[in-house]
Amino acid sequence: MDFTAQEPVKVYENTYQMGPRDDQKVSIPRVEEVIKRVLNEKMEMTLEKDPTKRDKHLWIYDHEEVGEMSREACEAIQQGVKELGYTKYKLIVQVQMGENNGQALRTASRCLWAPESDVSVSGSFVKGRMFAVATVFCLYHE
Repeated sequence: MDFTAQEPVKVYENTYQMGPRDDQKVSIPRVEEVIKRVLNEKMEMTLEKDPTKRDKHLWIYDHEEVGEMSREACEAIQQGVKELGYTKYKLIVQVQMGENNGQALRTASRCLWAPESDVSVSGSFVKGRMFAVATVFCLYHE
């Protein structure tokens, strides 16, 4: 048996850090900008101009298409927020899309978290007959 080829076992010490340092905290405007950028990119691709009406867009609701668009938007938002360098945060991303026929929509969420370190950020997109609302929950973990 050759024991020289084995890698040494890495042992990590506890940091005993219960919250993020000031330079590790989530910047709400930066995350909001990522959400708005992704929603604009994803939604503008699907909208077509109505040639008969000025400043109107054509869009027909299809639940399969919207489901796939929501998944793509979630993945893109999550990737964009990860690129901001928040390595000590777990990310949960929710995107709701639908047809805007003048109705109202209220969404609510409840979480058990530490308000001094955990953050939620939301952004929305409304154009023509389409709307999208995205929420990112950033939960600190050591």
